[in-house]
Amino acid sequence: MPMLPVDRKQVKFMVAYLMTQRNPIIVLFLLIGVNIFLQIYNPQFIQSFIDAAKEGEERSALAVTALFFLLLSLLRQAITIVIQYVTSEATWKITNKLRLDLTNRCLAYDLSFHNRHTPGEMVDRIDGDVGRLNNFLSAFALKVISNYLLIAAILIIIYVIHPLIGAAVTVSAVLGLFVLNKLGSFGSATIHHYLAESAAFIGFIDERIAGREDIRALKGERHILNTFYSKLRRLYRIRKKTGTNVATVINAGELVLAFNMASTLLVMGLIYLYDTRLSLGTMFLVYYYMTILLVPLKNIVYEVSDLQQVNASLSRINELLNYRSKVEDTGSLRITEDRLSIRFDEVSFCYDNDVRGIHNVSFSIPANRTVGIIGRSGSGKSTLAKLIYRLCDAQHGTISINGTDIRRYGLENLRSGIAVISQNIELFEGSLRENITMYKENVSDEDILHIIGLLCMKAWIDHIPEGLDKKVERDGKNLSAGEAQLIAFARAFLMKPQIVILDEATSRIDPVTEKLIEGAFSTLMKNCTVLVIAHRLSTIRKLDYILIMQEGEVIEFGETKKLELDTSSTYFKLTGAGEGINA
Repeated sequence: MPMLPVDRKQVKFMVAYLMTQRNPIIVLFLLIGVNIFLQIYNPQFIQSFIDAAKEGEERSALAVTALFFLLLSLLRQAITIVIQYVTSEATWKITNKLRLDLTNRCLAYDLSFHNRHTPGEMVDRIDGDVGRLNNFLSAFALKVISNYLLIAAILIIIYVIHPLIGAAVTVSAVLGLFVLNKLGSFGSATIHHYLAESAAFIGFIDERIAGREDIRALKGERHILNTFYSKLRRLYRIRKKTGTNVATVINAGELVLAFNMASTLLVMGLIYLYDTRLSLGTMFLVYYYMTILLVPLKNIVYEVSDLQQVNASLSRINELLNYRSKVEDTGSLRITEDRLSIRFDEVSFCYDNDVRGIHNVSFSIPANRTVGIIGRSGSGKSTLAKLIYRLCDAQHGTISINGTDIRRYGLENLRSGIAVISQNIELFEGSLRENITMYKENVSDEDILHIIGLLCMKAWIDHIPEGLDKKVERDGKNLSAGEAQLIAFARAFLMKPQIVILDEATSRIDPVTEKLIEGAFSTLMKNCTVLVIAHRLSTIRKLDYILIMQEGEVIEFGETKKLELDTSSTYFKLTGAGEGINA
């Protein structure tokens, strides 16, 4: 039988997940054992029936033998149905747990991982690959176990009936399994390549659908369709090659089985001619066992494609599980203080594609103070936020909170005290309440309404008949950009964070609304250390400190009031001359 060339880690990994359903699997093995026993034992009634009929037994005795054969056949069919139910139930739970674990792992991986893999590709790898594994466990794995046990049982029983025939059948079966095992690995690399290309293709479609408005506005439909067609042609060529390989394996397997069956029947015929002790019933019984033996062997031939796909899927799942995140959660300290200071000491960071993020950045923000960060696009402003939140780690230098390297804190503990509000807001299909609380059940409606009131959203809520039960459509299609942004603020402040990072968070809010919530910001951010990345100077003028970035370096950092009075400062020149800045 073709074997999956998995390493020990993969086997260990699969056993660990299978053991989460230990009791159903034990029941499954017992049922398989009973089913195989019935499959081996039941044909002996046929032997008895034929020999009894030849000897002229009464019809009543023959009827009883036939009845027992039919009853055991029905019982075996009933057990098969129970086996399929137990298998499906257990494998569904196992693969759902695997999906959940893979999702949690991938969400925890660093920024460089997500930069390399599109959302569409990740959906295909987490759901598609695990789905193929589910099919393997629920259908093919069951057949693998049954087939192995059935083949072994049939060879033993035939050997008991007649050692010479048993030896011939054993040689035939072993040779067949050996050839099928060699065929099983043929074309696996092609299938792995096809699955990888398919995932990339889904990622391409996902990105283009997400950017459909820009594509239409910029008249990019022709280019997108041409690219789509070329990728589709490439995928077709790989799929065609994969299909050719699978067809080659199936046809070769059929030829091997046909040759083995013909050779074995020829040997059986010769033995029957020279061994007068063999009855007609015994020969029919052996032939019946041979037909049973042929079924699992044929199953193997036709399921080689499944085996190869599972092999590729296991390999791709293993790639996700074995990925070593560049952001390692090795810290054990917990943040217990309410007031948090932030310090950068000669911090440098470069992205995977050799694009420099920041270089030799140093500054210090006292606890519960606010700092405005400005600079042109690509100057490294957002990189500072990602480093503090540990979406990525600096290659050089140290980032510390209250004098302690942030890598010494547990990752979950660190992030639980940091609220990041960006201009890109993700809203989900569900109620308004669920979108604000992010499905946390311990947040009361009173807490939500209190924050909503502070954010000047009460009038908006009062005009909604359903209130917090209002249904939000996918991607927040039934909400304005400003309303979505206010929901993001409500989410953040419900966390009661110690550090707040606003990454151009007011860019989608109109100036009137921005002025209305200024007072709320002052109240909500009173006991927080706040970093505001902005593109309007008016947004940061009331903050305690100003940090100006240029080409990944800090060109100016200081108290806002002092910089406003320093005629040589960059900030003074930007404000005094009435200049704007492309943040």
